[in-house]
Amino acid sequence: MYFALVTGASGGLGSEIGLALLKNDVTVFGVYNNTTIRSKLIEYNNFIPIKADISKKPDITSLVQEILTKTNCLDYLINAAGITHDGLLIKYSESDWDRVISINLSACFYIIREALPLLRQSSHGHIINISSISGIIGRAGQTAYSASKAGLIGMSLSMAREFAEFGIRVNVITPGYMQTSMGNLNQEAMKEAQKNSLINTLSKPEEAAEMILNILNMNNITGQIFNLDSRII
Repeated sequence: MYFALVTGASGGLGSEIGLALLKNDVTVFGVYNNTTIRSKLIEYNNFIPIKADISKKPDITSLVQEILTKTNCLDYLINAAGITHDGLLIKYSESDWDRVISINLSACFYIIREALPLLRQSSHGHIINISSISGIIGRAGQTAYSASKAGLIGMSLSMAREFAEFGIRVNVITPGYMQTSMGNLNQEAMKEAQKNSLINTLSKPEEAAEMILNILNMNNITGQIFNLDSRII
């Protein structure tokens, strides 16, 4: 029996990752906050929803403690939760900056730190952090989002070096622009992403989830950034 922790489990990508794992008999602890968990997830007996605000450290500690009531081992940790508040820097509020950095970057750090003892109990622990092409090339109007996703890449590569001695792999996925609830917030950006695609397409959460599942099943890959986009970086 394998165990996975997936943040952002109520989102478009997070829920697809959860489904892919559930279909492969992995017990999934799905973390969500404001939005409703999809019924397709709840149908599985091996899905355990955990409500938590990951911008708050006490909530992170509590969710890991809740996992400990079910198991003392964690095999997979997928940080899929993320938000964006777009806006030009000259008008950008400190509260929006703090919120984006808190959820997209700081929460990943605290969750990984809290879950590390559980991951060390696994013989094939694997962390996958969801970044973005914006964290590599930057985007006007996305200073906070780009900074958070760039920071996530740097943090992941450092952790890959640190955790190798424990047999824990750490990799990064940049899934591309998807028609999820977050992606749909900016129709102009979506159109631009499709225009810049070499094959005039957007990414699909289902395909990203399948790729993540394939990477989790590989034992010799760590410290890598997998770009699933059809735009050239």
